[in-house]
Amino acid sequence: MVGSPLGILLLIAAVYLIVKSSQKTQTAIRMIIAFVVVVLICVGSNLLLRFGDPGAWGQIGGLVGLLVAVITGWMHVRSARSATT
Repeated sequence: MVGSPLGILLLIAAVYLIVKSSQKTQTAIRMIIAFVVVVLICVGSNLLLRFGDPGAWGQIGGLVGLLVAVITGWMHVRSARSATT
């Protein structure tokens, strides 16, 4: 998941968003929830349908989960910033 260059960039972006946010705890919680939900959907669908390589599905689920977590954090930071102005 984090071993690929895309995973490293997404992890750096996630940490940057948490540090940049004025509501760090709330942003981190939303990002963690988004990550866990997406990973459970990706891995859970593989467990139910039993197709493909489980390791590959775990890695893809991790990358997609990181991407969704970064998008969620960015939207939260953006909405918090626009609410204060």
